[in-house]
Amino acid sequence: MEVNTLQIGIWINIFMGICGWIGYYFADSYALALDGNFSFISALSFFVAMRITRQKDFISEKYPLGFYSVENIYAFLQGILLIGITVYAILQGAANIVAYSKGELPETLKILPLMIYTVTMIFACIATWFFYKRRFEKTEKQSPILKAETVAAFMDMLVTCGTGVALVAVAMVPPSSSFHFLNYIGDSIIVIIISLFLLRAPIQIVSNSFFSLIGRTIQIPQLRHRVENIIVTSLDPIFKLEKFHIFHMGSCYEIEVTIRPVDDALMNLPLFRMCRQLMETRLKVLFPSLVLEVIID
Repeated sequence: MEVNTLQIGIWINIFMGICGWIGYYFADSYALALDGNFSFISALSFFVAMRITRQKDFISEKYPLGFYSVENIYAFLQGILLIGITVYAILQGAANIVAYSKGELPETLKILPLMIYTVTMIFACIATWFFYKRRFEKTEKQSPILKAETVAAFMDMLVTCGTGVALVAVAMVPPSSSFHFLNYIGDSIIVIIISLFLLRAPIQIVSNSFFSLIGRTIQIPQLRHRVENIIVTSLDPIFKLEKFHIFHMGSCYEIEVTIRPVDDALMNLPLFRMCRQLMETRLKVLFPSLVLEVIID
């Protein structure tokens, strides 16, 4: 599922990146270049993600838990890259506005190329984002790679749709209007506004990936309650749950459970193994990729 989605995504984003830069060349709009940059970065990240996906399930004596944590590293780095591109776009837009205030007049926007680009890319971007979203949902929202790519596709869709519509509107401002300055810096203003709006998503990706990498446990109350209920109902009455921790490593979850016998004299190893097996079977319904550790205190 992941590999197939990423393979399709590479070609989609290369096509959209080329369209963005062609639009930039003919329409003199830096916003379209920003859109093209997002698409090219997505294509590159898809290629890297595809390589990671093929290796993450590899288990050896040296890596008994596989390479699931690499997914978080990938999402973290991609988030940093998206933040960098977005911040650069803000600075570039601000520089253009400052230059205009000093008397420099950049090229005005060309409306016909903008309209052709906007109509074409709006349909393409919406279809692409919907495709990634559906594929991510089919993994039961457990794949951080497809989550990161869905967020990137959503950002790309917003940049394309918002920028295209706004640029066409700006380009239609008549020279005699008091807003004629938008013909020169409207492009930069739109880039800054959209970039500020988009910053939140990659920041969240970086934050979530970072905390997963440093081993922070999952604290979602509803999820913890469901897991606790499964653990408690899987245990024989001679065992009592002491504590449990849930860790998220890429698309894999690790759950550490600590139990103790009510009475040491009642300790039964075969019964313990049976309870552990039942617990693991039930938890795997919730977490298909699961590492379960049950410790007797």
